[in-house]
Amino acid sequence: MFEKLTPRERVLVYVVGTILPIAFVAVVGLWFYNSINQNDIDRESLATKIGEEEYKMGVAKKADRRRAYYESISLPSDMEQASNNYLAWVKGLVRDDLKMKLKMLTPNDSTPLKYGTTVVGKRKSYTLAMDGTLEDLTKFLSCFYRVDLLHRINSLKITPQNETVGSKRKIRTGVLSVVAKIEVLSLASSVASDDFIDQLRLELESEDDWSEELDAMASAVVHRDVFGPPNNEPTVTARPSRSYTSMKDVTVTLSAKDADDEDLLKFEFFGDLPIDDMKIVADQGKRSGKVVIPGQKAGSYSFEVMVSDNGFPAKFTKETVKVVFKDDEPRVVKPVEKPAPAFLNAKETRITAIVRDRLGDWQVWVNVRTTGERLKLKQGDSFELDKKKWVVDEIRADQAVFRVENNRLTVGPSEVFFSAEQIPLDPPAEDVGTQEPDSEVEAGETEKSDVS
Repeated sequence: MFEKLTPRERVLVYVVGTILPIAFVAVVGLWFYNSINQNDIDRESLATKIGEEEYKMGVAKKADRRRAYYESISLPSDMEQASNNYLAWVKGLVRDDLKMKLKMLTPNDSTPLKYGTTVVGKRKSYTLAMDGTLEDLTKFLSCFYRVDLLHRINSLKITPQNETVGSKRKIRTGVLSVVAKIEVLSLASSVASDDFIDQLRLELESEDDWSEELDAMASAVVHRDVFGPPNNEPTVTARPSRSYTSMKDVTVTLSAKDADDEDLLKFEFFGDLPIDDMKIVADQGKRSGKVVIPGQKAGSYSFEVMVSDNGFPAKFTKETVKVVFKDDEPRVVKPVEKPAPAFLNAKETRITAIVRDRLGDWQVWVNVRTTGERLKLKQGDSFELDKKKWVVDEIRADQAVFRVENNRLTVGPSEVFFSAEQIPLDPPAEDVGTQEPDSEVEAGETEKSDVS
């Protein structure tokens, strides 16, 4: 067959035979690729639908739980009987539990509660009028909303009562006239029993700490009484000393005042502090405190202290405190002027010679340089030196012994009387032999005399 074809036809057959398989493969591949993409798109769409359905199921479950919760806290489906029980509970709460004056509690006609065209329950409203203090009202609202029940206060009107005193001047008595609009729901599918009111009372009575918590909350509200007199601002004063010694910790006393005795005051710093680690020491609510300041270098430091109260609205006052540190001034100690020591002639008094006279008696020659006196003394002789009496007690060959104010002092040649040493009492020394007075004078003057 191919033999009968011309060369041109053979080429054409070869080309067509080659292109057709390639085109077929391309078409099949493209189809397969589009199929895969479409499957991915379908899977994503299916996952989205599944997610949407799961979300709807979650919302439905949440709505079902909410419905079940509403059914559990709804009034019983018998609205008329439930309304009578509800009225009894409100009266008991206002009149018996809180001791408020109940002026009026009247029910209004009930209206159907519809979802589309389906009636799912009934709505009933009440008008409550009562008198009491702000603390009573606070406790009423707390008890009212604490119980699990489908009820609410749609409107609340509070009017402080006044009385006229003196020349037609009106003052507030502290009693409030309260008018409240209350709304209650009763679902047709309610599961509440007829004794639901007893259950509400048990909820409040079973909590031991509820009464203390209620009193604390009421006290906080009363302190911020919007019907009371305006809050007075506190004042603060600081009493620092004129100056402090540098590098020593100091304490500044703070004192606060407030015309509102029941206000609790708080001390704190205001703005940037010039000294690190400063602190305020004050008990909570006290009206006095102190600022503890670490010791600093010499200089002046200023900062602000603020005292605030817990009134309504809260008010505060600032006070600038200035502290001056000074270096210790050097203490000037005046030297004690000692009287000049008295001049002692004994410092310039010496023995110039110890000799025998012509009779053989020992003599001691004494020279007082300051006065120019030259004394020749024998044993038993005396003389006055520096207001003291010196008595020659003994004369030896190499020294003389003097008695001064019951002391025996020994002095040798060339020694000053000021350096005389006290000696124990002992017998006098033996004589050293006879010697001519003239020769002893010469020996004394050449060997033992002090250089004048």
